[in-house]
Amino acid sequence: MKKIITVLGILSLFLLSACSALTSGEGSKVLFKTDYGNITKDDLYKEVISSERGKELIQKLVYMQILEGKYEVSDKEVNQRLDDIKEQAGDKDGFAMFLQKQGFNNENELKDHIKQSLYFFKATTEGVKVSDKQIKDFYVQNKDQYTEVRTSHILVNQESTAKEIEEELKKGTDFVELAKKQSTDKVSAAAGGDLGYLSGRSQEMDPTFLAAAMKLKKGEVSEPVKTVFGYHIIKATDRKETPLSEVKDQIKQALMGKDAKPIQEILNNLNKEIEVKEDEFKDVFKDVEPQQPQNSPQK
Repeated sequence: MKKIITVLGILSLFLLSACSALTSGEGSKVLFKTDYGNITKDDLYKEVISSERGKELIQKLVYMQILEGKYEVSDKEVNQRLDDIKEQAGDKDGFAMFLQKQGFNNENELKDHIKQSLYFFKATTEGVKVSDKQIKDFYVQNKDQYTEVRTSHILVNQESTAKEIEEELKKGTDFVELAKKQSTDKVSAAAGGDLGYLSGRSQEMDPTFLAAAMKLKKGEVSEPVKTVFGYHIIKATDRKETPLSEVKDQIKQALMGKDAKPIQEILNNLNKEIEVKEDEFKDVFKDVEPQQPQNSPQK
């Protein structure tokens, strides 16, 4: 038998009290006093049900009540997602910048958001199956995403200069010394051409440069590579590949996400499990029409 969630059964206490006062005709309790007027529970109640932000709060309370009853999200899952974000952010300053850009005041707010996202992910992917073969195939086909290559480069303006440097390297001239003397990229030149670690996810890099760098084995030097910046001689000084075992769950979730149900469908299904006890809340849980794909304009 399907469990029906009663909205007023899970709203916060002040909403319950306010609703009771409204229906019984009793006076509403004063919550805040000022020299210019008071704020009562009735005022707060009316504000919540009349504002979009209030409706969003009610939806969150009710939908999460249902999802938390249907699915399980462990602290381990939440912390794993958090660790992934921290790793991508780089260091503490990078993580602080991420929080600021995403509108989170602190790490706990981010964890709450991750937890809610995981509940909805489980709802939208319920019944989706992903095989070990699919996971392995994806890993092999996207190996660059799970590979880091530490690169150095020598950047010059002319192709002829790049070829001369290529010949010098073949003769055994030290790459670091040539980078310091001839590279027009003065920042990396000071470090012997070092650019640090790159991966297939390094979207800030020129795609032509990145593709050439990712093909290199440790210690290998490329032919001159032309980009909008000039001509590069690239050297791979290190190469690290993340084993499939460490990213299997991550890949599985990505593949499951491709077959996820539309969120509108999930919300509409949740609405069927909600019994709204007050008319003021009827519009909060109206079904959402799935978005239709737009046709491309005719040329």
